[in-house]
Amino acid sequence: MTKTELKEAKERYFRLSKMVKELTAESLVKESVDQQQERIQHLLKPENYIEFFDYYFGVNSGLPLADAPSAKFHQSSYEKVFHDRKIRQFRQWFRGAAKSIHTNVGNILHLKENNELFFAILIGANENLSKILLSDLQVHLESNERIIKDFGAQLSYGNWADGEFQTKDGKYFKALGLNQPFRGLRFGQYRPDFASVDDCEDRDRAKRQDTVRKYGEKITGDLKKAFHKQRGRLIVPNNYIVKDGILDFMMNAFKESKHFDLSRVDLATKNITKDNYKDVKDWTPSWDERYTKQEVIDIIEDDDYYTSQREDFNNPIEEGKLFKAKEIIHRKVHHKEVWDGFLVHWDLSYTSNGDYKAGVLIGVQGLRLTVLETFCQRCSINSAMEMHFSWIFKYKQKGYTPLSFYDATAAQQAVYSPVILQAAEDNDCTDVPTPQHQQGDKHNRIEATLRNILTRKLLFWDEKLKGEKDYEAFMKQVLAFEKGTTSNDDAPDTLERAVALAQLYYGYSKAEGSGKPLIGKRKSRASTRGL
Repeated sequence: MTKTELKEAKERYFRLSKMVKELTAESLVKESVDQQQERIQHLLKPENYIEFFDYYFGVNSGLPLADAPSAKFHQSSYEKVFHDRKIRQFRQWFRGAAKSIHTNVGNILHLKENNELFFAILIGANENLSKILLSDLQVHLESNERIIKDFGAQLSYGNWADGEFQTKDGKYFKALGLNQPFRGLRFGQYRPDFASVDDCEDRDRAKRQDTVRKYGEKITGDLKKAFHKQRGRLIVPNNYIVKDGILDFMMNAFKESKHFDLSRVDLATKNITKDNYKDVKDWTPSWDERYTKQEVIDIIEDDDYYTSQREDFNNPIEEGKLFKAKEIIHRKVHHKEVWDGFLVHWDLSYTSNGDYKAGVLIGVQGLRLTVLETFCQRCSINSAMEMHFSWIFKYKQKGYTPLSFYDATAAQQAVYSPVILQAAEDNDCTDVPTPQHQQGDKHNRIEATLRNILTRKLLFWDEKLKGEKDYEAFMKQVLAFEKGTTSNDDAPDTLERAVALAQLYYGYSKAEGSGKPLIGKRKSRASTRGL
């Protein structure tokens, strides 16, 4: 911190300290020693956590820090933390769900007074922010008269401004920025047994995967290895605002652990927007002790669609530069639908930029096209072709033989063909994709073809694709596409080719007797389709 920033932070701390001390002192009630001990024992039981929180910090404390009783998800998430000493809990709670105050103050004090915490680390996005987190804890341990009455004076030495302090019962608390070293953490005989990684996600950093890995491994490696042998609770309070960021990195690292827990809470029980909330039925505020339905509606109406989806509903979609997320229409595909045909297209590009292998399978029903399969991975041609032949077999079993193509110049054909033919032989399949290369400006072609079909609302996506890794990677490229982009464009490229070829080979529906030229004229089968 600069001297000015430190001065301002200290002034904030002293103001808050004075307020906490005065208001909690005023709220104290007379009681006998037996009554006090009975109350404390009751509040320290994990099943009574939200009573504990509301008594010392919340609506019953006399403090204006909380304006409503704690929620059921505050209780259920903490009980898991209390009963699992090595939990890795990701609290993807909507903005305004009291993530920090519960994790960094309420949870810590409850664990501390149950002798379940001896060395806690509060990790912020940087050193300054981590010290602010530590100050929020210290102000209550130092000035909250309800805590002092029940558990005695707390502070022994140290100060949040120095990044660490100790309480009189020997418990130690430290602030660390994500960019500070985590290795070799120790305080006397104690190793860290609790860590909060608070609001450390960053949308810009997610674009730099080397940095994501660097910081992610500090948590999943350095911090994890520094934990106490018997205890090592890790809580990550951060709503899900971006894909492929540090949250995804950590969750992928811990997801196979029996201690992994994902606590996701959206603003409402259903994903509502300013455009659909009148039509969506049977939804309620997730924290209905605090928010009314109208207050939820006011919140979503006050933000743009993409901000609300990220911050309120843990749905980190980006607006899209040329093609918008709102234009991606999903539908439920019935297994008995009748199709005019299927078409597969692959972009098997290999460049020094580390392109992806991207593929797509489209079902055709007249003018309507539906994306049924996607593939988008950094991998070998062999892996892509394994997926190609699995698609072919899948749709042959339904009685269809998809047309299939891949993009390749003459020089690329010489490289790809032997690999593709070998894969065909290995899979005992003769449906080898046909090489085809489109000349002209790629970016203009992609924009013209996809803009046309998206504007006309003729391109749909099977809703079963949502959540699949390949689909997420595929869609990320589509929404990031713009002319002159340096990001990967294999997915929008292969999608454009698939759309254009489907329209070319399966044609457009035109009324009989029309004087207009027809492409691929055929009889209508609309009456037999499962539209």
